[in-house]
Amino acid sequence: MVLVSRACVAVVDDHPLFRQGLAAVLRRELDLDVLGEAGGATGALDLARRFALDLVVIDVLMPEMSGISLASELFELQPRCKILGLSVIDDPGLIADMLRARACGYALKTQSIGEIVEAIRLVLGGLRYLPPSVSRDAIDVELARTELDPLHRLTRREREVFELLIRGHANDEIAAGLFISRRTVETHRLRIGKKLSAHSIVQLQRIAARHGGLGS
Repeated sequence: MVLVSRACVAVVDDHPLFRQGLAAVLRRELDLDVLGEAGGATGALDLARRFALDLVVIDVLMPEMSGISLASELFELQPRCKILGLSVIDDPGLIADMLRARACGYALKTQSIGEIVEAIRLVLGGLRYLPPSVSRDAIDVELARTELDPLHRLTRREREVFELLIRGHANDEIAAGLFISRRTVETHRLRIGKKLSAHSIVQLQRIAARHGGLGS
């Protein structure tokens, strides 16, 4: 009987359906041993304190803490643990920031499950994995760039509105939560968009993930 060496893996994603589905697929692989799942940074760090992990799959956009910040913290706890970032966003700057945080690869949720499993195996084997649909040259350009945090341009109130926007709150909800008028919220949104050169919630979320604005 041949014994198969199994890599110890954890899956971190705040969407239960996706997280559980990916974990279920990985548990069927003979060379992978899923030791746990977590819906955010707190659970992920707890797993890292309890187990010696070979690889952690991390969702890049999470409300408690961005995957970028979490990757850095996991590296401090377990320097030998490899990290694969996972997201629906294929922005080269976001990918570069994840790599700077010591991730060993980055895959897209829009890829097939077979490609994600392949990405995990390649990273475990010591190789870097990047999604084939994203230009390597564009990622290299971003890696070479030193970018200042644009969030410092926001006022305190704009930062409060920004934090609620990236979590999906509507204008009326933000107005009620901050005890301001809906029109004031709309004004803040316009100013935030101009200061950050962002024209949609998705763009704001990209900026948040790249600069620690999701739960940091």
